[in-house]
Amino acid sequence: MSNNKTEINLLANCSSTSLNKNLKWINEPAHWNFDEKGLHIVPQPKTDFFRPYNGPQVDNACLLYTNVKGDFTACSSMSVVLAGFGDAAALTVRSDSNNWFKICIERSPVGDISIVSVITNGWSDDSNGELLSQPAATLRITRKGDTFGMNYRTENGNWRFVRAFSFKLPEEVMVGVHAQAPFQAGCSASISSFTLSSIPVDDVRSGEYLK
Repeated sequence: MSNNKTEINLLANCSSTSLNKNLKWINEPAHWNFDEKGLHIVPQPKTDFFRPYNGPQVDNACLLYTNVKGDFTACSSMSVVLAGFGDAAALTVRSDSNNWFKICIERSPVGDISIVSVITNGWSDDSNGELLSQPAATLRITRKGDTFGMNYRTENGNWRFVRAFSFKLPEEVMVGVHAQAPFQAGCSASISSFTLSSIPVDDVRSGEYLK
């Protein structure tokens, strides 16, 4: 089953530095704009979403979000210039500063480009996934009740499973895209699409709509 008929293009009617009525910033970056290719973000250095146990907690990354109620599937196609460790572009779900999660295209500590997922329920975990040959992918998060799933795919590829988990969150959450640069300047992200559907993915492990 395809969810194309119910998809909303969340970047519709945005231009230059003007947002449509459905989108808002948390920690608006100094440099961002829309053009015919989509949204471009330059995150400021020393910005991130991360809450390690007994470590410095950072909650200042730039997140462009919309409020979403109930079940959903959100997808975003993005590419990113990764200047240093931790630089990333991400698809993010957030209730508040203590409860959120993200799936990222991120530079690893040894310089690889990885699909990374982080779940923060008071404290952040951190899980490096599969390696990418290029810093570009379509990221997806789906919700069905308190069950969530993460997938990604590269150009012309199939959906690949990243993670499935339970997380008791409010019915209404923030869903958005963000860019981060935890240590240095030089990161930039290009978001070519950001869509939302009310239909959750049936089988997050295969990535398929089965009905």
